[in-house]
Amino acid sequence: MDQMKEAYEKLGLPETASREEVEERYTLLMRQARSEQRRSPEKAEAVEARFSEATRAYRYITEEDDRKSLEEISRQKYGKFRGLAGPAEKTEHFFRYYRYHVLGALALLGLAIYIVISILNYRAEQERLAQLPPVDLSIMLLGTYMMPDGGTETEPLEQAILEQFPEWKRVEVNMTYVPPLNSSNPSDAALLQKALLMISSERPDLYIVDQNSYEWVGNQGIFQPLDEKINQDWKDIADPGLHIKGQLDEDPAERVYAVNITDSSLVEGLPVAKNEMYAGISPVAENEQKAFTFIQAYLEAVPSQ
Repeated sequence: MDQMKEAYEKLGLPETASREEVEERYTLLMRQARSEQRRSPEKAEAVEARFSEATRAYRYITEEDDRKSLEEISRQKYGKFRGLAGPAEKTEHFFRYYRYHVLGALALLGLAIYIVISILNYRAEQERLAQLPPVDLSIMLLGTYMMPDGGTETEPLEQAILEQFPEWKRVEVNMTYVPPLNSSNPSDAALLQKALLMISSERPDLYIVDQNSYEWVGNQGIFQPLDEKINQDWKDIADPGLHIKGQLDEDPAERVYAVNITDSSLVEGLPVAKNEMYAGISPVAENEQKAFTFIQAYLEAVPSQ
C-alpha cells in the first residue's frame, strides 16, 4: 500500500484532506487516547501504542506537505526558464557547490566534531542522571511562562520548588511555550504545533497552565477531575472562586479539572515570569500523591477570600 495513503487511513481521513483537517483529526485522536487511558488504565500501553502509530502518520503527512511546499517554491523560482528549468536549477546548484566546496567541507568537519562531542556529552549526561535520586514530581509549565533571564534553563525553578518541599530530593520542570491562540504570526503556528507534540509525548505528573493554554487543552482529557478532592480534603482551602471547571467531549458534565494557585504566596517564591497559574494533575501521573501534596500546599498559602 502507498505510504501516504496508509498514513491518511491511520488517521481516518481521505487523501484529499486539507492540512487543517489533518491537524484537527490528530488533536481529536489525542483527546480520545487520553480519555481512554483515563477510563481504562489497564489498556494504557495498548492505547499509547495505537496513538504512536497515529503520531507517526501525522508527522509523515505534515513533513511530506512541507516538502511539497518547498518544491513549489523551487518551481516558482525556476519556472521562468520553462523547459530549461531543470538545467537552470542544476547549474545554479553546481556553481553554488563549487564556489563553496571548501566551506562545505569545513562545515562537514565541524558537523562531525559536533556529533562526536554531542555523543560524549550525552553519555556523560546519562551517567549523571543515573546517579541522581528518583524524580519526586515532574511538572510541565504550559503557556507564556519564561525564566527571568529569558533563557530555558529551569534548574533555578526546580531548586526553588525543592526548597518549598524539603522532604523531596528531585523535581523535573519542563517549560513549553504556547503562543496566543488568536495569533496570525506563522511562527506562532509552528510553536503551537510543537507544543501539541510535546503534550502528546510527555507524561508529567502535574500541569501548570495559564488561561490561554487551559482554553486550548482543557477539554482534551489531559487533566483528571478534582471534584472528590475539592469536596473532601480541600473543602476548607479551595474556595469556589479557585475552581477551574470544564467539560470533555465524551463527558458533558461540568467538573473541576484545575485550581487557580496564582495568588498563592508560594508562587511568589518561584523565579519565573508568569500570568495565571492553574494547576491540574495528569490522569496517568506516576507521582499522583505528591502532585496532590503540591497543590494542597499552594492552596493553603492562598489568602482567604
